Amino acid sequence: MTAKWIGVLAVAAINVAGWSQSQLQDRFAITADQVARAVSAGGIEVAAEQVSLPANVVSTEPNPVLDVLSVEPLSDRWFGGRSGAHSWVKLACRTPGECLPFYAVVSRPTESPGRAPSNSRTSLAALKLKPNAEISMRAGAHAMLVMDDGRAHIKIAVVTLENGVVGHRIRVATPDHKQVYVAEVVNESLLRKSF
Repeated sequence: MTAKWIGVLAVAAINVAGWSQSQLQDRFAITADQVARAVSAGGIEVAAEQVSLPANVVSTEPNPVLDVLSVEPLSDRWFGGRSGAHSWVKLACRTPGECLPFYAVVSRPTESPGRAPSNSRTSLAALKLKPNAEISMRAGAHAMLVMDDGRAHIKIAVVTLENGVVGHRIRVATPDHKQVYVAEVVNESLLRKSF
């Protein structure tokens, strides 16, 4: 009877190992270099060495297109008094379902005494909107959110929680603020989201 249980446990262990390997093959790690490219695409040059990912992030695609959703400055006390400006950057994959939204810490070194100081916190905060982009939808605006998956078509009245330009994703909420969504701006009064 003991040999029978050993055989059953061995088969179960082999199946679990094979199943976990097949699940891992469909996932690709998102790297600091990919995050740096996404931040740099917003107009602020950032090297991979300036990016820190506090958690492992995976995607269903090997090279997903990342969008910057928000940028918040962090105080130096979080970094043991090290000099430089640090920002908490929220990113997500442009294509829904490729990855979950995630955070990265972007560090900007303090300017050297010979150079003109730049406000790196301000420049990183302006990252989400490119310099030439006009804000299409202001925070607090009332709009219509259309959710579509081919079988269902849902329209919901929402209030925007962030400024946004056409093509970018912003946070919106129902008028009672009980539900919050991330949706793509279509125009000044319409957003879309797939589910």
